[in-house]
Amino acid sequence: MAIKITYIFLKTLSISKKIELFGCDGFNFNNNSPIKASRKMYFVKKDDKIETQFFDQEQTCEFILPKVVELKNFTKDIEPLYILPAV
Repeated sequence: MAIKITYIFLKTLSISKKIELFGCDGFNFNNNSPIKASRKMYFVKKDDKIETQFFDQEQTCEFILPKVVELKNFTKDIEPLYILPAV
């Protein structure tokens, strides 16, 4: 739900203020490590495709903001990617 609200807010701001909006996936900020989805399920990125994968051991990752933002890592295709059904 938080992703939907954030997306709607930012998209509305972009349209009303005529500001270009760019986005990227979280894997750009955690060295392409698995991102927890729920319980033992994680999002993983393989060959530029995001999918889910189960892990028996908990996967940890650290998110770090880059010192320099490279535009090549961002896209104007910013609609959220919904893989999991609503809980």
